[in-house]
Amino acid sequence: MIRLSGALLIVFTTAYAGFFLAAAYRNRPKEIRQWRSALQLMETEILYGQLPVTDLAAQLSRQLPMPAARFFKDLYKRLSAGQLPLRTAWIQASEAFWQDTAMRQSEKQIILQFGETLGQEDTLNQQKHIRLAMAHLKREEEEAAASQKANERMMRSLGLLTGILIVLVLY
Repeated sequence: MIRLSGALLIVFTTAYAGFFLAAAYRNRPKEIRQWRSALQLMETEILYGQLPVTDLAAQLSRQLPMPAARFFKDLYKRLSAGQLPLRTAWIQASEAFWQDTAMRQSEKQIILQFGETLGQEDTLNQQKHIRLAMAHLKREEEEAAASQKANERMMRSLGLLTGILIVLVLY
């Protein structure tokens, strides 16, 4: 009975690990879409609403779903404290945000590069930078969707099969 319990525990644990790894492939395209939506909202507010970035971050933290909302909430907190310039607050919020996201380094670089230009230019050039970032994120989203299609199911199966293999080898 103990052997059966141990075998089931091993199989369930490795299956869970496989599902956990598959979730990263599933969440990455969704998170990139959230960022593209955030950039679209930013474009609208910068061009027509002309909100300050602090107010824009607060508004986006309420409008966007998690995890993108968490980034803008953190950015708002850093900016409203009044001690950090926008560029520094953007970098720090990005570093804190990226630890808990399924997005990769390439998406992080796009967001960081965009943050370098935010608030530095007139609205027309700002719009160009937003559209450039959106185009880069669209390309990354397409790559993430292809990666998801190729790897998500494999990770789930691999977790389960690894557990079965371990049980067979041990018993």
